[in-house]
Amino acid sequence: MRPITDLTEQEYVVLAHVAKGQRNAKIADELSISTRTVENHLYHIFDKLGVSSRTEAVVYALYTGLLSNLEMSGIAQDE
Repeated sequence: MRPITDLTEQEYVVLAHVAKGQRNAKIADELSISTRTVENHLYHIFDKLGVSSRTEAVVYALYTGLLSNLEMSGIAQDE
């Protein structure tokens, strides 16, 4: 697995939404992007983290503390 610093800011945001259990369409709607763009971000997230699923990506983010950082910054909080 690569360091989490390889993720772009938008990839961090998408990962935070995935961790909240949101589907691609909901993420796209909230971020005002297309579902295809969400899929592209997920592809890059999986590649950069060396994982093959949404679940693995979230577990990795929890293990490394990434989600805690996002929650503290307000990105991953429920509205």
